[in-house]
Formats: sequence, structure tokens, C-alpha cells
Amino acid sequence: MKKLKYLFIIVLLLTGCKFYDEYEMPEEVNFTLTESKFEVYSDHTINDLVEETNAEVLNGDKELKTTKTGDKETEIEYKYGKRTYKYKVTYNVYDDKAPVIMKYKSEQYTNVNEEIDLCDVVVPIDNYDRKLKCSIEGDYDFTVGGIYPLKYIVKDKAGNQSEEVFNLFVIDPTATTDDDSGNDDVPTEIPEDEPTTEEYSYILFDDIEKQYKTKDTMIGIDVSAWQDAIDYEKVKADGAEFVIIRMAYNLEDDKEIYLDKRFEENLKNAKKAGLKVGVYVYTNASTKEDIIKQAKFIRKNLNKTKLDFPIAYDFENWSNFKSYNMNTHDLLSRVNEFKEELSKDGYDVMIYSSKWYLEHVWLTGEHDIWLAHYTDQTDYAGEYKIWQICSDGIIDGIEGYVDIDILYK
Repeated sequence: MKKLKYLFIIVLLLTGCKFYDEYEMPEEVNFTLTESKFEVYSDHTINDLVEETNAEVLNGDKELKTTKTGDKETEIEYKYGKRTYKYKVTYNVYDDKAPVIMKYKSEQYTNVNEEIDLCDVVVPIDNYDRKLKCSIEGDYDFTVGGIYPLKYIVKDKAGNQSEEVFNLFVIDPTATTDDDSGNDDVPTEIPEDEPTTEEYSYILFDDIEKQYKTKDTMIGIDVSAWQDAIDYEKVKADGAEFVIIRMAYNLEDDKEIYLDKRFEENLKNAKKAGLKVGVYVYTNASTKEDIIKQAKFIRKNLNKTKLDFPIAYDFENWSNFKSYNMNTHDLLSRVNEFKEELSKDGYDVMIYSSKWYLEHVWLTGEHDIWLAHYTDQTDYAGEYKIWQICSDGIIDGIEGYVDIDILYK
């Protein structure tokens, strides 16, 4: 054994070979790196770190970790001559996007000496932070009646902020409206919410069909148990080509998911009438565990039933969003996890949402979009597969209102 060892050393000395440190860059190798600053959650690879080199980069397609902010370290593996080396480099992941204030009140009321949490009505969302800081800008005094012009300030950990103006009304019931304070508009009591007046308006399915039906579109409806019993033969005779049926829902304060009580009846009768059929799921799931549980419920109850459209993911519980501790990427993750589970039975998934939330909140990924925008001509700039054009549609076969949809082939 010793002879072999000595022989090996002699061979190394004779051939000029020597042991080398893979982290020691040869003098002949040149690396010019980029600025190496990347936005959080952005897609980048090792190649994006290298501006110029005379070596052969071996792991250029390796993805960089960008899901957390701060300085990160990675290794560039490269080949020069007949040997491979590693080069440790540092890059920075940053967040420069301001939070979005989804909900707030432009007017808040309280009585003198009754303090309220002014930030309680603010519902924000961020691209990165899951908990955001809300503060109030401006001077106010709960002990003195008056109108105080203020601002909500919502800030993330990186210092990015959004703001909205509002008025605080501190009401003094003993004050007179003709005092010298200059606050003549201050009410002497908290105003009650004005009762909503229902105006009977409707849109005929025939009118939508006449205006929007082309060789490249289909006109249909979406329904739930709220429509009660539906005569699908009449629905089809009136011109509907498809129906998207609410299959299941889960309530705001309940993690359980429930089958729509008319789902099976709607599915059976719609197919029997010859309509193309899809389904949607109303969900408030905030965790991976919850959404996978719901997706398994959908798989079980569909039992591989053929559908003509992707299953629609309908999340609308924005008022309670603060309690969910989610960011915009978490929202998209729930959709992706939902799809991954449903894909086991061959189903695809699309996102249902209104225009404002699609523009300001949703990261849609590569999912098809079902747009809700009640107008004659939508100005939504993004791509969408289905347009829910109204919620007060009238069609033969359904008592009362129904949503009408336009599908683009």
C-alpha cells in the first residue's frame, strides 16, 4: 500500500499535476457580474448574475431564491480548461412595491369622548408582507367636537406606503350649529345609514345575445341554489349555450365546504338539455391545508364528471382579509395548489374576480380569467376568457335574476 502511495506522488511530481482548490479562481478567468439586485418573487437564474465571462458557466439555468428579501449567497459553477470551479457570489432581493388599500371609510363618526380605532376599517394587502402597519396622519381630538381631515397610512417593513384621505367627525350633541367654531357642517348626532332603495331594472338575455353573439363568442349564464328550480329546456330555447354552476361553497367563519343544494340537479338537467357545463367553487381558504381539503371534496363529488370549462376559483372575502395573514403571492399559491390537486382527475382551473381586484390585487399567473364587470363595454386591459356582463339578467326558464356571461372561443 505504501509503495502505491509513493508511486502516486512520484507520478504527480513528474506530470506537474497538483491538487487544486475548486473555489480558487484561475488568474486567467474573468467574471463581470451584473448589479445583482432582484425584485422579491421575481424569476431569475444564475445567468442573470453574469454579465460577461471567458469561462463556461455550467449551472446558468439554476433558479435564484427570491421569495425572501435581503442579501443571498449562491455559487456559480463553471469550467475553465479541463477543470470545474465554483464562484461564491452575493445578490440582493428587494421589495419596492407599496401595499394596496382594498377597503376603508372616507368618513368616520364618533361621539365626543368616545375613542375608536380609526385603522380598524382599513383592509390592506401587500405583495410581500403578510402583516402591515396602519397609522393616522393628522391632528384630531376625541374630546373636542369637529371635522378632522386625516389620512390612513399603510406601510410595509421595507418602508413602502400607501395612503387614503378621510374625514373624522367627532360629534358633540350639546353643540349648536351656529357657533363660532367654523364647523357648521358637524352633525349633532351620528347619522344613520341611509336605507337602500331597490330599483327594478333588468337586462334581457335576448338583448345580450343580439349585441354580443358572434361566430367567436358563446352566450350563457351562471347559477346557484339562489335561482331555485331551473327549466333548462326553456333556458336553452331562449338562446343560452352554456351554464356555469356553483358546485360548492364555504362560509366566512367556517372552514368546512358544502355542496350547493341544487348542484346535482342543475348538473344533471343542464347536461340533459344539451348545454355546455362548467362549475365554480366559492372559497375562503387561506392555507394550503384548507384548499387541498376543499379540492379533494370537489374531486370526490365530481367523480371525474366531464366538464366543458376549467373549474372557477371564486375568492371574494376581502372584508376579513386582515385575519388571513396572506399576501398576493399566497393568493395565487392557493389557486395553484387547488389546480394541482384537481389536475389528478384532469381538471383545469380559472380565476373568477371583479375588474378592480384583477387590476390591483390578483396575480393571475397563467390561469384563464373569468371577469366580472357590469357594463356595456369593459375597459379591463388584461386577457380574459369569460366576461360576466350583468347580474340582473332575465331568461326564460328562471324566475328572477341571473348572471349573464360571454365566453370568447
